[in-house]
Amino acid sequence: VHGNHDTHYSIEPPEGCDDIDDKLIVYKGLRILGLGGSQPYSRGRYQFSESQMQKRIKKLRRAIKMVGGVDIVLSHAAPRGVGDWDDYSHIGFESFLELIDTYHPKYLLHGHVHLNYSTDIPRVREYGGTKVINCCEKFELDYDFPSEVPELTKFQKWYCRVFLKNLEFIRSYW
Repeated sequence: VHGNHDTHYSIEPPEGCDDIDDKLIVYKGLRILGLGGSQPYSRGRYQFSESQMQKRIKKLRRAIKMVGGVDIVLSHAAPRGVGDWDDYSHIGFESFLELIDTYHPKYLLHGHVHLNYSTDIPRVREYGGTKVINCCEKFELDYDFPSEVPELTKFQKWYCRVFLKNLEFIRSYW
């Protein structure tokens, strides 16, 4: 997902990565939602107001409902009050708290608040049963893929292909 300084990625994307910003990706039954950007503090391309982030999440609701939820949220900014800072450029999103409260993902992985900003920044926090992890610099997450992957009906597959452009199935069982 895009960070607040990643404007050059549209010209030269990082190697070995797929952009999942504003998408829900299903990989072998694992549902991963991408929401990049930060709160606006300058005139950057990947800076969003709270209401803009709420609209981005709202556009993904049908896709989330179609696949029965979300397991991992990848974001650039942290949820408000859970890993963010109070300075203007590092305030998190309240809408991420609503996202967690509604869909209960197992993890929300974020960056933006670099661990070298202070010596006492916790890497892992918890909110409403979701582990919120600051992945700045590097973080390795072990995750077991679902043992049973529900099959989509023919109608659901058609509906996804025609109407849900923000939903992708990558080498999935679906």
